[in-house]
Amino acid sequence: MLGALLILIFIAAIIFGIYLLLIYPIRNDRINGFISNRFAHRGLHSAGVPENSMAAFKAAVDHGFGIELDVRLSKDGELMVFHDDDLERVVGSRGSVIDFTADELADMSLMGTGEGIPRFADVLKMVDGRVPLLVEIKEMPNDSSVSVAAANMLKEYKGPYIIESFNPLSLMRVARILPKVPRGILSQRYLNYPQYRAPLYLALQALLLNRLCKPTFVAYHHQHASSISLKLARLLGATTYAWTVRSPEEESVAFANGFDSVIFEGYVPKK
Repeated sequence: MLGALLILIFIAAIIFGIYLLLIYPIRNDRINGFISNRFAHRGLHSAGVPENSMAAFKAAVDHGFGIELDVRLSKDGELMVFHDDDLERVVGSRGSVIDFTADELADMSLMGTGEGIPRFADVLKMVDGRVPLLVEIKEMPNDSSVSVAAANMLKEYKGPYIIESFNPLSLMRVARILPKVPRGILSQRYLNYPQYRAPLYLALQALLLNRLCKPTFVAYHHQHASSISLKLARLLGATTYAWTVRSPEEESVAFANGFDSVIFEGYVPKK
């Protein structure tokens, strides 16, 4: 009986060891320069100032906040700043960013304002290193075009930036071009949502693909702070960001739960 128990303990220890190896982050001291930064989610947007717009990015710069933004490719291969898979919610049009040219996208009205969909190059020129950027790669698993284009453009940018994605493959592609730049995996408790109840999302929730993409930091849903994988990744050295925090109260809870910093919207944090 005792022998069987010891065997079970030994097997459990091996499984746990493998688990730790799979979620282990990499060490990159460059991330230390970003820990004190709060990042404005899709810029410092508000009523009349739409998300992921030049006005929202200028507002974040004026307030001294870092900027979180999303990049996708246009039909003619330009990097554009836009979050959603389709244009309906923000622009009111059918189709996706990839269905239109950069000029066509720039002429579209964001939330009925005078703001168009920005080119990533124009955002980089405007920010010009004054605040740090948190660039989220938006691409399909079998498509490397966005991550490669973004990494090549950022390679020439002189300001501070870090990169994140929900897609581990995107981070692997970025690492080949920008091996020294901190990169982070975005995650959450996927199994809380019916559309994500599949083995792949369980692996992503548990950070089991960290071994492949080697993140420096983990950006996790702020309401899912009790995740064991998140806590272990933090103990193993990962910097952690809470997304998306929408009030000072939620921010306080995020810091109390051990997050190093926050990605926020809907309020202006105190310095």
